[in-house]
Amino acid sequence: MKTQIEENIELGIKALQEHKYDEAEAIFRQAVEKAEKASNELLLATCLNNLGETWFQQGSFDQAEIYYRRALEIRRKQLSPAHEDIVTSLNNLSATYFFQHKYRLAKPLCEQLLATYKIVLGKEHPEVATCLINLGLIAMAEGKLGNAERRFAEANAIRQASYDPMDVLVGNSLGHLGNLYFEQSRYDESSETLKKALFVLERQLNPDDPDLEKIVSKLSYSLEKLGKFSELEELYPRLVSLTEIKLGPAHSEVVKYLEKLAHIYLKQKKYEEAERIFQRLLSMKKRAFGDGHSEVADQLTNLALVQESMGRLAQAETLLLQALNVYENYKRKEGTGRQPTITKYFDAIKNLALFYDRDRRLIKAEKQWQQLLQMVEPQARLHPHILLEVYERLAICWATQSKVNEAQALLQKALKFIEENTNNSFAKITPAECKLKEGAILTQLANILKAEEKYTEAETHYQNALSILMKSLGPDHPDLVPALESYADLLSRTYREEEAEHMLACARGLEKKAS
Repeated sequence: MKTQIEENIELGIKALQEHKYDEAEAIFRQAVEKAEKASNELLLATCLNNLGETWFQQGSFDQAEIYYRRALEIRRKQLSPAHEDIVTSLNNLSATYFFQHKYRLAKPLCEQLLATYKIVLGKEHPEVATCLINLGLIAMAEGKLGNAERRFAEANAIRQASYDPMDVLVGNSLGHLGNLYFEQSRYDESSETLKKALFVLERQLNPDDPDLEKIVSKLSYSLEKLGKFSELEELYPRLVSLTEIKLGPAHSEVVKYLEKLAHIYLKQKKYEEAERIFQRLLSMKKRAFGDGHSEVADQLTNLALVQESMGRLAQAETLLLQALNVYENYKRKEGTGRQPTITKYFDAIKNLALFYDRDRRLIKAEKQWQQLLQMVEPQARLHPHILLEVYERLAICWATQSKVNEAQALLQKALKFIEENTNNSFAKITPAECKLKEGAILTQLANILKAEEKYTEAETHYQNALSILMKSLGPDHPDLVPALESYADLLSRTYREEEAEHMLACARGLEKKAS
């Protein structure tokens, strides 16, 4: 015959299953009081565990921790270490620690569970795999990626041997392993493993399951890093669809993925498809914000890029001028204190200047660069990246128009700016970023001097530039190619053909690796 406490526990569990949390809590509290009066320690532990579960299911992990911990303390005094109630308590308490990011407290409980399962169930049991995954997640949270990899790989091997290849748990373990490779920037392995996980999970989970979205998102990023645009073209529409279901068709995340898909089409020269998406985004933004919003200008800029790529230069220029006008009016309306607005306005001027550069309309480009320089220089500490780019681009523009002295003076000014920042006095740019920019600017200065046939001085700058870039990027980085090619040209002009050939061979080798 059931005791009153046991009946209360059953009623409380029923209320909990129906998500009647207030009712379940009241019932379990009554059961706790009765168990304490009856001095029934094991029933008290069960009531405390259920009370903890009431809070856990509501996401109140700090409250759940209190009751789970008391239940475990009682059970440890009453039961053997391998008892199923001890295992339940260890699972529950470690989960509350994990969700509160108390990894130092969760880890020993998970390790105890793992040891228990290996003894009681065997090393190849699926519960062992679950423990390994939990320990792998803790290791990832601690930044111990090598340890996490070992845990995930072992768990995956156990699940592959224990379940059907299409089981959701197999897909889950593959997902964890693929995510680990992603965090290690091992994009080849990440993409292949995440594809396998996706193949399983999309057949087992609902289309709007957040686990699916995470895998598709990480897979798309890995493929993007690998330049696998044809695969991305198939993947992004699915990501757009998943995000639309979850967040709605006008959400910023949907916009982000639509823009990414459009840029994939651009890279593959599928201009009509890209144009259609940007037109859709422009229409969305106009409906949401009106014609004069900066987000409308963002899409005008994107459309201009498509038009330029299709050779429609007049249309591209018109769109860029419209975007600039919107940003300018929006900045005036919002006030000059809002840095995101100011930055977008600066970018709009830069986009127009770059367009004129590419179209070889150098006088118009020069005007835009000079306008931007006048605006950015007084705010150098807030926009060091933009300022350095303007110095470099305007100098190139001047050098192309044979304004050599002006170009050299501007590049020297840029080098002085970088030198002043060596102690990281500007919070928005790091010393490492400054070094990379220094290498690029030295290369441009060398190019100008080479054009003037000042070969000795130019060679010194090329050598300094390559030294800086190699230290910053490593000897195998493709961004070394422009400096190598330019230096090779100087060597050829000074009749050092063998050295020039060697330099060009190095450049071709880096290009081949990058492709």
